[in-house]
Amino acid sequence: MKNKQILIIGPLGQGGITSVINLHLNNGLNEAEFLPSYVEGSLFAKLYYFLKFLTIFIFKISNKNIKIVHIHTATKGSFLRKAIIFYLAKLFKKKTIFHVHGAEFNIFYSKSSDIVKKIVNNIFTQSDIVLALSKQWHKDLSEKSHNNNVRVLYNPLTLKFLKTKQDETIKVLFMGRLGQRKGTYDIVEAAKNLKCNKIEITLFGDGEIDEIQALINKNNLNDKLKVGGWISGEDVDNAYQDADIYILPSYNEGLPMSVLEAMSYGLPVITTPAGGTPEAVENGLNGYLIEPGDYRALAEKIDILANDKELREKMGKNGYEIAKAKFDISIIIAELNKLYEELL
Repeated sequence: MKNKQILIIGPLGQGGITSVINLHLNNGLNEAEFLPSYVEGSLFAKLYYFLKFLTIFIFKISNKNIKIVHIHTATKGSFLRKAIIFYLAKLFKKKTIFHVHGAEFNIFYSKSSDIVKKIVNNIFTQSDIVLALSKQWHKDLSEKSHNNNVRVLYNPLTLKFLKTKQDETIKVLFMGRLGQRKGTYDIVEAAKNLKCNKIEITLFGDGEIDEIQALINKNNLNDKLKVGGWISGEDVDNAYQDADIYILPSYNEGLPMSVLEAMSYGLPVITTPAGGTPEAVENGLNGYLIEPGDYRALAEKIDILANDKELREKMGKNGYEIAKAKFDISIIIAELNKLYEELL
C-alpha cells in the first residue's frame, strides 16, 4: 500500500487529537500526508488559516493520487469545519474516514438544531468509515448513521519503562484542560477531604488556571495542590515518571490520552466511567472508577492508594499489561493500515 494515497486532516497544536495524529504519523504512517486545518489564535487568525487551508486542500484532492481523506473531528466549530472538508472530499470522489474525538459529541448533537443533526446523520451515513474511540461510542455513533460503517479504533500509546519510585511524598498527577468537564474543581474539593498528610497533587494543563489557583488560595491548599500550567516534551515524561497516582475525574470523555499515557508509565488511575474509559480502567484492577462529581470518593481512593505502596505498584503493573495488550501503537497502526487497505 502506498501511504501517499492518504491525506490526513486535523488540528495542529495542543490537545489529544494532535497527540493521536502525531503518534500515527511517527509510528508507521510517516508516508501519509498530514494537512493541518486548524491552529490556535485569534478568531481572525483561525478564519484566515482555515481559508488558506481550503485552497491547499482543494489543490491536494484534485490530485488523483489521493484516494482517502482521513478527517479527525471534535465538536462545535471543529465539526462544522470538518463538514465542509468532508463534502469537498466527496465532491472529488474520495474515500472518507470520519474520526470522531469530541468528548461531548452526544451533548453537541442533542443540543444542535435539526439542520445540524441532519448534517451529522448525513455525514455519518455517507462516510466510508466512521471511527469511534470505544465500544460505547460505537453504539452511540451507530445510532446516527444509516449505514453499518462505524468501527472502533482505540487511541494509541507508546509503552514506557516501569520504575519503582522512592520518594516518600505521594505525588498525584492530573493532565488536561483545567475546568468543569475534566473535574478539576472536584479535585480541589477532594484535596480538602484528604486524610493522608504526605500527598502532593499537581495539575498540569491549560484552561481555567487563574480560577483554580484562586480557589486553591482561598481554601489554603497550596501545601497540597499546585498548578503547573501547560507542559510538553520531556516535561510531560518527567511528570509521569515522578508521579505515583494519576487522576482524571471527568464528566465527559472519548478515550482520554492522558489515562492511556498514565497506564503506559505504570501508574494506578482514579477516574470516572465517562466515554470509553472503562475499556481502559477496570475498577479494582488497575485503578478505581468513581462517579463524576463525587469528590469524597476521589479523596477516599487517593488516600487508599497513598497509604498502600504494594497496591499502587500492583495496580500500576496491571494497567501496564492492559495498555500493552490493547492500546500499544503497533496494534493500533496495524488496525488502521488494515482499514486503509480495505478502502483502497
